[in-house]
Amino acid sequence: MWFFLIGAGVPILSYFVQKRFPGSFLRYINWPVVFTGTGNIPPATPTNYVSWCVVGFIFNYVVRRKSFSWWAKYNYVLSAGLDSGLAISIIIIFFCLQFPSDGTIGLNTIQSWWGNTVYQKTADWNQASLWTAGNSTFGPTTWK
Repeated sequence: MWFFLIGAGVPILSYFVQKRFPGSFLRYINWPVVFTGTGNIPPATPTNYVSWCVVGFIFNYVVRRKSFSWWAKYNYVLSAGLDSGLAISIIIIFFCLQFPSDGTIGLNTIQSWWGNTVYQKTADWNQASLWTAGNSTFGPTTWK
């Protein structure tokens, strides 16, 4: 439960660092968004966050500095388009893959394909050693 204290302390620490160094990048960081972002989107992977950061950096930093008038006119349209595309793709994926046959679509075809199940046949998965040392010692006889 130490993270509650960290979550309360980091914005205060950030405030004092910003007072000491007013031109630092910390003024652009919203700590509640950083801390709750991962909790609000449970299935997100680092791939999701990297792509979100790249798109956000390009359109909110690079494009804004290079062509402010274009950014001011089309930024919200781009945001609405990306959000709408995500919602529509989620609906299409649900009705094409999950809804038919109670989510068992492809259970005997693509889901049981060799590439999706090969990891279950490895020594790591079965918690077995690849080679055994036998009766001999492994490594030096004494460790210093």
